[in-house]
Amino acid sequence: ADEKTVRPFGTLITTDVVQAMDIPFYPGRVIEGGDIGFRYRGRAALRTAQILPDPEVEVRWLERHLHLTQLFVTLGAPFVMVLTPPNHENDAKLPDLDAARALRFPANSAFLLHLGTWHDFPIALDRPVTTLIANSAEVVEALRTAEGPRELDSGDVLKVSLSDRFGVTLRPLLR
Repeated sequence: ADEKTVRPFGTLITTDVVQAMDIPFYPGRVIEGGDIGFRYRGRAALRTAQILPDPEVEVRWLERHLHLTQLFVTLGAPFVMVLTPPNHENDAKLPDLDAARALRFPANSAFLLHLGTWHDFPIALDRPVTTLIANSAEVVEALRTAEGPRELDSGDVLKVSLSDRFGVTLRPLLR
């Protein structure tokens, strides 16, 4: 993934400071960056998750959030995400699978989703990857209290089953 390939889905954050600004407290020692666009409704929730590699992984779900620009920060290893662009402004209730892309994000980078980007959970490649996830408490609670794996339209989560809605699962190429 690079800045151009992620543009329809969100913002890639690397070691370069985004929108450097002048804050005068640490001259010559800190390059201060600007607002990257993280948005949420209610209370923020920062959490971690460790993703284990699975060479047979299938993407069975895609979800979106209309009030959260979810942030995934990878610690130590690259990851893959399956994404489709936001389509809520066209009143769409399902992802456009023809626009689905599997993007590989480099180790020690971050990815900030645009509002409404359809996504699955990050996928580990050849070794476990820990991620720091910036969420809203509303999203975490909706996912945590779901009664088993099922479609969900609760809080700021619209989660759809690809097999139920489209008769498919997606198998990203993991390189």
